[in-house]
Amino acid sequence: MARELARWAQVLEAPGVEPREMPDAGMFAAADQITVAVHDLALVLRSEGEVEEAVRLVEGAQKRAGV
Repeated sequence: MARELARWAQVLEAPGVEPREMPDAGMFAAADQITVAVHDLALVLRSEGEVEEAVRLVEGAQKRAGV
């Protein structure tokens, strides 16, 4: 999920530029990676529809994780 959110933020911030890949830092760093990715995405969201899509992504991830 962090990778998807980070990629989305990069695409919105720099359309037409190939997004950089978020490295896999292991399961213990996952929460930090998600926090950074969501923060970056929140800075570039431009519409209510984009915010709603971000919320759907997070909710889907929560369900898959059983949270």
